[in-house]
Amino acid sequence: MTGMTPFEVTFGRKPPNFPQYISSTSKIDAVDDILSQREAVFELLRRKLSKAQIRMKATSDKQHRDHEFKVGDWVLVKLRPHRLASATASAYSKLAKRYYGPFQVTTRMGKVAYKLHLPDHSRIHPVFHSSLLKPYVASAVLRDIADLPPMALENHPVITPLAIVASKMIPSETGPKHMVLVQWKGLAPEETLWEEWLEFKSLYHLEDKVF
Repeated sequence: MTGMTPFEVTFGRKPPNFPQYISSTSKIDAVDDILSQREAVFELLRRKLSKAQIRMKATSDKQHRDHEFKVGDWVLVKLRPHRLASATASAYSKLAKRYYGPFQVTTRMGKVAYKLHLPDHSRIHPVFHSSLLKPYVASAVLRDIADLPPMALENHPVITPLAIVASKMIPSETGPKHMVLVQWKGLAPEETLWEEWLEFKSLYHLEDKVF
């Protein structure tokens, strides 16, 4: 987190501070009317924001449920898979969160954190908040569960390509670009992504592959 407001990020300075105006304190009627109307608008916005915050908190509290687990329990971990990207592009592409596992709880770390026994190849920190965990029921029909990939980025799994299912050429300022539709290992078919072929094959070391 930057620790700055959107205004500071955009304009590079602190937002202006509008002191509260007390009605009829200005001797000029036009100024008094303008400042009184502005104060009424500010008060309306404060009430609207307060109501929105209360409503959002009530919705969040209603949906939020922290599970409690015991050492030895088997759980699923909800993480957001990432893909590799070049240095000139964004750091990674965010996909829908999905469950990985099951993994066994080895230690309870305080009230809401648990340490799991992850695969030896995993580079993800093994301690998770309870909000990211779900009880694993072997007899239940569970979808969207995947094995944890060996690669990780910022404590999230990095997926690898499984197959190229389509291709197309698109126009650009530098000429036509060859795009490929990639299906990712461990992800559902609807989570395929279009990638630029030249960049894609260099990122995943496919220079010897001919599409």
